[in-house]
Amino acid sequence: MTEKYALVLTGELFPGYEPAAVWPALATYFRMEPDKLTGQLLARAPVTIKESEDLAKLQSLQSGINALGAEAELHAGDGGAYFALIANQPRGPMPLAFVADRVERGLWPADISIAAVGATGWNAYSTVRPAAAAPMPPPAPAAAQPMVAAAPAAFSATPAADAASGPALSESGMLPAGLTIHGGFWRRTAAYLMDGFIIGVVNWVITMILMVAMVGSLAAGSVNAAFGTIVLQALIGIVLSWLYFALQESSAAQATLGKRAMGLKVTDDYARRIGFGRATGRFFGKILSSVIFNIGFMLAGWTGRRQALHDMICGTVVVFREVEPGRPLPTTRPPMPWYGWVVNILMTALFVLAFFAAWASFSALVNL
Repeated sequence: MTEKYALVLTGELFPGYEPAAVWPALATYFRMEPDKLTGQLLARAPVTIKESEDLAKLQSLQSGINALGAEAELHAGDGGAYFALIANQPRGPMPLAFVADRVERGLWPADISIAAVGATGWNAYSTVRPAAAAPMPPPAPAAAQPMVAAAPAAFSATPAADAASGPALSESGMLPAGLTIHGGFWRRTAAYLMDGFIIGVVNWVITMILMVAMVGSLAAGSVNAAFGTIVLQALIGIVLSWLYFALQESSAAQATLGKRAMGLKVTDDYARRIGFGRATGRFFGKILSSVIFNIGFMLAGWTGRRQALHDMICGTVVVFREVEPGRPLPTTRPPMPWYGWVVNILMTALFVLAFFAAWASFSALVNL
């Protein structure tokens, strides 16, 4: 059987070369826009850029890349294509022989997380490594001086494995941990504060209307009616919050208005849309997250999949809206919107001011 080889762009440069000169030249060599080179290849490097049984052709392409100052390596490609989790970022795809070579050279740890293309989760390399790594094909000689060669007509800069950006997520595969997948604590906090403000405004309007009714009842001497109005207002507040969260998180948008503003949505463990019943359980599960001094909410900043306690109870996760069943997982983490930071900073400032105001009031009472 003819052996297949893979040419891997490592994303690294040879000594003495500068990125500002090499990457534009490589984009020209690949006949692609510099922005596409950065976004499609370098952002996922090490990444296989071409697979072939024609070793001579790959060596010629490798020689051209090396001549520009960029590092490209040839490896046996029969072991399958894998992604590697580097600094919590999925990189690849790349041949298993490339991962083996990096581990053997001490560049990567033996327990680095990898996932085969089409897999549903990550595994340590040490649990899946081959018994004997295939020998690396002889490298093409690097030119002494940089040169720009014309790209071969048959070359495509699209990485192998159909430009997948992470382990493919099937309908039966659980979402792995990863900062590019799950929304973090501060982003979720900003979304929750936005939702709280919206609910608070609506609830305030309803409260004002009920207050008028309560004042009328008191004026008529009906204390029971006034008490009933207070109970009704409390019930309306609970029902309003429940329906606001449960209906929106189980809708096609899978997110409340606050989460949508922050680019987030709620799914089950497999990135699928949740139903109204699970969304209801998630809402009332927040009671448990709050009664333990809000530690249940804080878990969203510590756990691997950024789950709060109510998420763990109901089997839900809060992910970026790009995450979909059956699609490659995103490789880049969206930046926090500026207004999200504004909301968090204002709330922190209000909390600090409230703390000092309460302390000042307590000190004044003590000194009376």
